[in-house]
Amino acid sequence: MDRLSEAADGRVNPGRTALFERFPELEGAIARVALGEFPTPVHRLNNLGHGSLWIKRDDLSSPVYGGNKVRKLEFILGDVMRSGKREVVTIGGIGTNHGLATAIYCRGLGLDATLIVFDQPVTRHVRQNLLLFHRYGARLVYAKDMIGAGAKFYTLERLKRPNAYFLYAGGSSPVGALGFVSAAFELKKQIEEGLLPAPRYVVCPLGSSGTMAGLSLGLLLAGIPAEVIGVVVTRARLGPLQIATAGSVRALMRDTLRLLRRATAAVPDVAIGEQRVVHDYFGGAYGLPTPAGREALRVFGEKEGIRLEPTYTAKACAFLLDFIREPSRANETVLYWHTYNSADLTGDAAAVDYRDLPPRFHRFFEGEAIE
Repeated sequence: MDRLSEAADGRVNPGRTALFERFPELEGAIARVALGEFPTPVHRLNNLGHGSLWIKRDDLSSPVYGGNKVRKLEFILGDVMRSGKREVVTIGGIGTNHGLATAIYCRGLGLDATLIVFDQPVTRHVRQNLLLFHRYGARLVYAKDMIGAGAKFYTLERLKRPNAYFLYAGGSSPVGALGFVSAAFELKKQIEEGLLPAPRYVVCPLGSSGTMAGLSLGLLLAGIPAEVIGVVVTRARLGPLQIATAGSVRALMRDTLRLLRRATAAVPDVAIGEQRVVHDYFGGAYGLPTPAGREALRVFGEKEGIRLEPTYTAKACAFLLDFIREPSRANETVLYWHTYNSADLTGDAAAVDYRDLPPRFHRFFEGEAIE
């Protein structure tokens, strides 16, 4: 059995997740397959000009493929396995990290993965992910834009694949958000163990709402009085549909809380308040690098040895660098939740010829990629 299979069938981390430790009544009521190595480390960032700036290293959540998607997929793929379905259909840009994580862990569990993908600016990261989709056996369905992809996801593909499990973009369903409810309890334990001070603020990217919603709800349930700040990295709305707004976060928090309370009355009925969302660092297009993001990518790499990517983490860290410069934040503890994958898959990508992909994807490898 290879490393991928060991991680995906639960052999790497068979122990309880922090959510089940806090609410043991949930174990059995909610399905989970262990994929990651938790808890992820926390440490201080010493070289960015702030006295109490910390990082939660979810980039180290798995040596197979890390990042924030692993926490979500533990519960989502547990739900898939319990349902008896054998295929997962999800949606994202042509460089979707969520889609890649889904393909990798589905393959380890013997499940098929179908990715409905839409255009985004073609960076080197996007090209690598396209190659990796093929490497990990994903079936690709192309839609030119987000609206077309949504139409395929909600109508055409459901008609073609009635027995598949349809997974929202970013894994941001109530089931997926459970991964970050659990992460908040993991953080509480690390605070209690003296590994970091209790943060006043937690900063994370905001794409499809699941990470921020799970964290915000989890912190409420764990009794940690920190404010989560979501830095928007995608379109806030698609027509009337809210994607990355304070409202979308609150709605997902409410749905996730209802899921938990249906499973056990031991979960308290907490009041869900307003959520803080920052829209100023998006840059106008999903996946489009910004000057501030490029600078954050450089600063984090040179000063802290932390690798960012342009779509999510560089934009969140561009905000973070501005945020910690405010004099009023000088004596407050700020935690940046790092959602990127640190496992190096360049060798896997290099083993794929882009011409092995379906022909309509070949054009993404023509010309210069955006830096």
